[in-house]
Amino acid sequence: MELTREMLQEMAAVDIRSVDINSLTDLRDIVVDTKKPVPQKLASFAAQTNNVYIHRIGDYIVKVRFLEEGPTIDDKMEEYLKRLAEIYI
Repeated sequence: MELTREMLQEMAAVDIRSVDINSLTDLRDIVVDTKKPVPQKLASFAAQTNNVYIHRIGDYIVKVRFLEEGPTIDDKMEEYLKRLAEIYI
């Protein structure tokens, strides 16, 4: 299934406070072959979930968002780890 811009906008607009957790895909159940090209990995991920933005991890609801520009996930992870280190030092 190819996701249209309209479908993605609808998925992104879902309010996590009103979603039924039982309707969400658990991220731990999603399997993606990391050796494949990015478009195939994205297609595989999208095919395994009801909403590419909102998932569950056990009893927790997780909503992600994507930015066209800005810091990479590596940058954000480094920032997060530095913040954790400051807490415990």
